[in-house]
Amino acid sequence: MAVNAHLKTSESGRQFLAGFEGVVLKAYPDPATGGKPWTIGIGHTAAAGAPVVSKGMTISRDQAFEILARDLATFEAWVIKLIKVPLTQAQFDAMVSLCFNIGPGNFTGSSVVRLFNAGKRLDAAAAFTLWNKADGKVMSGLIRRRAAERTMFETGNYGIAIAANDDVPVTQGVVLARGSAHPEAVRALQADLISLNLLPAKPDPDGDFGPLTDTAVRQFQRTHALTIDGRAGPATRAAMAAALVKAKRPIAVAMYPLPGQALDVPFAA
Repeated sequence: MAVNAHLKTSESGRQFLAGFEGVVLKAYPDPATGGKPWTIGIGHTAAAGAPVVSKGMTISRDQAFEILARDLATFEAWVIKLIKVPLTQAQFDAMVSLCFNIGPGNFTGSSVVRLFNAGKRLDAAAAFTLWNKADGKVMSGLIRRRAAERTMFETGNYGIAIAANDDVPVTQGVVLARGSAHPEAVRALQADLISLNLLPAKPDPDGDFGPLTDTAVRQFQRTHALTIDGRAGPATRAAMAAALVKAKRPIAVAMYPLPGQALDVPFAA
């Protein structure tokens, strides 16, 4: 039996992961197709197994975490298979979070795995921080996630307050904000801000929610009687969608609750 076969992602680990991936309680379409694959919960699609996600489907927060626990089995199996020496619970949770975000193929070839198996625990922890790029560009959101995973791995500190499992409105989606770890969604948000003449058309959207994007979101909120906090949540995106429709311009992201799973993969070992 594999040395870590007894381990499963802890409740703290699932809450940590959901904090970065987002929790969406109403099925939302793929922005590229306007339909399939539908996603719900914490980045769950039918490709991951039951339940099959369809238009109009809603779930509770408890159900979102139950689905996540099942979806994580694949990534837990990869960590158990690849790591040949004993892991603490926090080390296991950090590795599952990394594998979930970058994919099993990248995780398999990562220096995190190689160094930990070689007994170099601190070097393996430092190697988490290499996975901070999307399209070759260092992303502030990925820096933040990797730093949190490294802290969990090294100290056992998850850096979270475990949220109550009370239901939240089914319209809840990922909120984009400064330092967001969702670069593909940020690029789409930036495209909408460009269409509204709130960001310059050049350079192209880079997916990094930095000070210019923050200022643009706040400017939009100020002129549309919204809470001025620089956070692009469902209310701000809905108002942005209405503004784009009125201006007869395409909508890149505003009509869609946003995926919890980042769509890109960092170029690092």
